[in-house]
Amino acid sequence: MNAGAPNIGAAGGNNGANFDGAEGADEANSQAMQQRKAFEMALGMLAMRIVSDAQADLDSAMDDTEEDV
Repeated sequence: MNAGAPNIGAAGGNNGANFDGAEGADEANSQAMQQRKAFEMALGMLAMRIVSDAQADLDSAMDDTEEDV
């Protein structure tokens, strides 16, 4: 298993799903719901990677600017 990958195995209970009462426990445990949560987690990790890379580029550009002064 990849580090940071969601654990969506059969853990019983509600598998850590948080639901607000609008959805039943069966819906929270469904494969589609687990896949949705895994996708959202992966999307969030990708967004953080993009932001981190952009911040590193900005820091590098700022360092170059300071050296020129």
